Amino acid sequence: MEKFMKKLIIIALIVSLITGFAIFQFASSLEKGKNPETQPVVLAAQAIPKGTVIEKEMLKMADIPIEMVHPLSIANQDDVLGRITKENIEADEQILTSRLSDTNQENNNLSYAIEPNYRGVTILVDEDRGVGGFLTKGDRVDLVAQVLDNGVISSRYVVEDIEILEIGPKSSGDKGGEYTSVTLLVPASQVEKVHAAVLTGMEMKYRLVLRSPVDHAILATTPNPT
Repeated sequence: MEKFMKKLIIIALIVSLITGFAIFQFASSLEKGKNPETQPVVLAAQAIPKGTVIEKEMLKMADIPIEMVHPLSIANQDDVLGRITKENIEADEQILTSRLSDTNQENNNLSYAIEPNYRGVTILVDEDRGVGGFLTKGDRVDLVAQVLDNGVISSRYVVEDIEILEIGPKSSGDKGGEYTSVTLLVPASQVEKVHAAVLTGMEMKYRLVLRSPVDHAILATTPNPT
């Protein structure tokens, strides 16, 4: 009988230990449920339409459970500011890299390289009109046009210090040919002047003039032709 009682005591101790461990595990799981592991992410503080430049007041930060964090979410507001939305983003939605213009402009459409109040204007060039084929993307140029004023032919600046956004396709040739067009970043207010100069200049009456990258002086002293 004494041995039997000892066995019961031992079994009771084992059961109590198991029960205590189970209760501890259960309590721990409850505690984890109350305080899940989180990660900071950038959220939209308001609805942000497609084609909007992201500004600080449009964003907010939040710590959300890791299992709810999207793989393309962003954890730092500085990585979002200044980028352009490719899609509509709703308020409180996680900001995803796939919905923003790429930080590497080479991966974006050309339109994302155009600043507000500017336009991309493509003009035809050849060796004479295109600085002998030495123009490259990022160069700055002046557009000079030949004009007829009271029977006198002269040349005038149409626009100055204009950036080349892109170089167009090349013509066929033994050495790969020369590019046949360039796309210029033109202030919106100057587009009509550029269009008029190019439209009337199909017979070699306009030319691009290459500038130094550190020279931004505006030289025209007379009104540009319209």
